[in-house]
Amino acid sequence: MASFRCPTVEEVTAATLALLPRGRAWQTHETGPMRGEEPGFSISGFAPDAFSTRSRKPSILWAFWRAVAGVIHFLSQRLCDLRLEFWCATQSETNDLWLQEYGLPDDCDPFPDLCLKVAAIGGTRCEYYALVAARAGWSIACTEIVNFCGTRVGSRSSQPGKMRPGRLSTASLRIIVNLSESPAWRGGSRSRPQPGSFKPGRRLSCPPNIAVLECILARVVHAEIQIKYEVA
Repeated sequence: MASFRCPTVEEVTAATLALLPRGRAWQTHETGPMRGEEPGFSISGFAPDAFSTRSRKPSILWAFWRAVAGVIHFLSQRLCDLRLEFWCATQSETNDLWLQEYGLPDDCDPFPDLCLKVAAIGGTRCEYYALVAARAGWSIACTEIVNFCGTRVGSRSSQPGKMRPGRLSTASLRIIVNLSESPAWRGGSRSRPQPGSFKPGRRLSCPPNIAVLECILARVVHAEIQIKYEVA
């Protein structure tokens, strides 16, 4: 099978002239419309037997169809370039349309790279969520908890009095963020309580701001799954 190749202007010209009717009026009764000749070198500087020194104007018929072939070649070239726009790896002229189609750029997108987002398959396992977070510079570990009508996955038996007809299953995700191994974390260490500043009901320290991670995972974790974040 021949590889894909765009025709040159000379090939388009030859193909166009081959479609002309046969006959003297179309100059196709012998060889076809004459394309003309131009002298290669001056006759005074080289031996005329070694180089072409003749000059002949191309026929009007050849010049006309040559101009038509130029337009066809331009259209063919643009169609060849359009073929490259159907794949992310080769697109260039339609980059703005690709970005609009995939909602980029977006600082909260788990796949900020266009081709990476096009090739993304997705998943619903902790390993996939950890991979997405690691790509953004976060180190996490997670566990899945699913309840079916009073039965928790991983437990040996149903809980007495918990099973009810028509009760929906619930799913939750516990995500533990390891800040010390997360390059994306830019916050400092949590401050300890100081004498004279502690008040009843107030937390011992302010929790770290991991809103960026929460925003990223919210794009890939299913909406019906409840997420609980913990910091290690």
